[in-house]
Amino acid sequence: MSGWLKRLLRQDKQSGDQVLGISLAPERALWCLLQQSDAGQQVTQSFSLQQSFASPAAALKALLAAAPPPQAPLHICLGHQYYNLLLVDAPDVPDAELREAVRWKVKDLITQPVENMVLDAFRLPQDAYRGRMNMLYVAVAERDLIQRLVDECHRADLLLQEITINELALTALAGVIPELQEQGAAFLYLNGEGGTINLVEQGALYLTRTIELAAGTGVFSGNLDFQQDPVDNLALDVQRSLDYYESQVGKSGITRLYLVTDAPEQEAWCDELSGRLPIKAEPLAESALAMTADTDLSQGALAPALGAALGGWRE
Repeated sequence: MSGWLKRLLRQDKQSGDQVLGISLAPERALWCLLQQSDAGQQVTQSFSLQQSFASPAAALKALLAAAPPPQAPLHICLGHQYYNLLLVDAPDVPDAELREAVRWKVKDLITQPVENMVLDAFRLPQDAYRGRMNMLYVAVAERDLIQRLVDECHRADLLLQEITINELALTALAGVIPELQEQGAAFLYLNGEGGTINLVEQGALYLTRTIELAAGTGVFSGNLDFQQDPVDNLALDVQRSLDYYESQVGKSGITRLYLVTDAPEQEAWCDELSGRLPIKAEPLAESALAMTADTDLSQGALAPALGAALGGWRE
């Protein structure tokens, strides 16, 4: 996986037997400490703060003030609201030149000047799109947003290693779920007024899409609780993603759907989703992530921070 798994920001790797993962979203900031022990990797400490944050830097500052985490190599996962993820043709250049080459591809796809943005790219597996097309994803975020977050880490003397994105954190998380070692899965991630579906096989992200719940808008547009039939809308968009995955990406190994959410009322939708989809839907449960037995936080809330920590550890 490390051959294509790229990050928005990377610094020199710190060694040790513990890793700190932090997830930052507009309505939740969370940290978890992942420790290596004789029994394997375990989350030994965690803390979550729920309130509205103006930016990732503000979320981090509030989180640190509420409950300072232990010192450990830090891997941050940004909520999907803070960046755009674009699918583009891969330029014919070596990996070392990829970041600069894709700047010219995305400059006409974003509304802000490209010099005001920070970006990174990761390639899709070679068998995506049946090998007919060489595609990659480009993560694009405001340079000032990232810089303020990095500055906040430095002020707090945090051992920042990387800033990653939600889709890659969930992909790393898939690598520790026993059922997925030889199978693929869809991760339906719901967070506040946003959501994505990520299709993962053999430790690689093949397809990610923004969930659409408002007809004609092209974006996931609002609070699910106010949708007339949120489950039906979700099932329809998941089915569209599965159909595209098979017909265009050329893959068909998705065997289950994990609903990743911190809302118990949304986890209850799994039975209805299972009845409307050709694959079983289930919440990201304790049985899938035995390493989180020492925390009271829900699996859905913990997933991005844990995925960031796991991805950084494996790098």
